[in-house]
Amino acid sequence: MEIYAIDTSKPEAERHYELLVNQVSLEKQHKLDRFLHREDALRGLYADVLLRWLVCRQLKIPNASLQFTYNAFGKPSLLNAPAFHFNVSHSGKWVVCAIDDHPLGIDIEQLRPIDFEVGRVCFSDTEYDALMQQDAESRLAYFYDLWTLKESFVKAEGQGLTLPLKSFSFELEARPSIGFTTEGFTTEYCHFKQYELDPDYKMAVCAAHDHFAQEVQQVDINTLRLEVATLA
Repeated sequence: MEIYAIDTSKPEAERHYELLVNQVSLEKQHKLDRFLHREDALRGLYADVLLRWLVCRQLKIPNASLQFTYNAFGKPSLLNAPAFHFNVSHSGKWVVCAIDDHPLGIDIEQLRPIDFEVGRVCFSDTEYDALMQQDAESRLAYFYDLWTLKESFVKAEGQGLTLPLKSFSFELEARPSIGFTTEGFTTEYCHFKQYELDPDYKMAVCAAHDHFAQEVQQVDINTLRLEVATLA
């Protein structure tokens, strides 16, 4: 497993936009044009470009030949490369991508104020009780710990929100060990790791094995631009 990250708040991200947008599909370009906020377009572009760069480097194939397909729930995969698995997430200034030879899920979230009543809907009763027992200073971070873990699991499973969020639960009191239980189903995606990429963000990865990346590799935007230009 390898995990990569790009900081899209750097001035170079905006400067290279018009050069890099030509490296993605026409469908993706049209989607980026529809974003109302420039930061959303930046994240969307760099998520796509980062993935393409990694695929081309790993599989030694040209960018123009890449074809993506989607399962019934919208999870993407690379056509004609069944052993190459990936997952992408972005929030705030960060875009992250995890790659592996097994399916996996990754989620990153910026720590923003939230109504904790949301937890009644998206967390199990056990998770919500543990959340509300946290002191005021740590409750927000705990909320996003749970949220990113749950999102990473949903993305690894690849079933979208057809998987009820209350049907699985995390227990975090014994960290770094992460307790995980399911109700009414079994899963192979029962290994989790949290990463500290940025103090203002939470990030988690879910996999079917425990061979996690030791660190997140930050990609220099200038290097990315120069190398992507040779991938055609």
